[in-house]
Amino acid sequence: MAVEKRIEFDDREVKAGLERLRLALPLGGDMTPAFTSIGRILKTGTQLRFRAQQSPEGDAWKPSQRAEAEGGQTLRLTSRLRNSITYGASHDRVEVGTNVVYGAIHHFGGLAGRATGKAGPVRRTRLPARPYLGASEDDLSEITKVLNHHLKGAWRSP
Repeated sequence: MAVEKRIEFDDREVKAGLERLRLALPLGGDMTPAFTSIGRILKTGTQLRFRAQQSPEGDAWKPSQRAEAEGGQTLRLTSRLRNSITYGASHDRVEVGTNVVYGAIHHFGGLAGRATGKAGPVRRTRLPARPYLGASEDDLSEITKVLNHHLKGAWRSP
């Protein structure tokens, strides 16, 4: 069962940079290269947050019980979730996310586990939100630089 949740951010500087680039390109110009660059930045930033154990806003994640008991990092036992982060770019957008089923519960928090199992009721656990998707201030700064780089190239385009 696929779960789709959207996280959108609106940064005025990035939005203005995208609009400047769109206007600088020839009519029907392809924004895919810029969105591909943005996707790479957001994917890398997201994966780095797993190492830093923090949200895009810089808030520390609450350590998991496993990490506290056994050592290690929260959401990093196998690194499957971190390694699943990918992006897709097209002419009008970039999307960054994961196809790992449990990705949403870890990002947004909530009740995990099944209400009933084969042997009867199962204890459900409330997981705290540990946001990893989104754009940090550093990500937004890098995106602005990339947009300016693409804008310079657009001015030279025939």
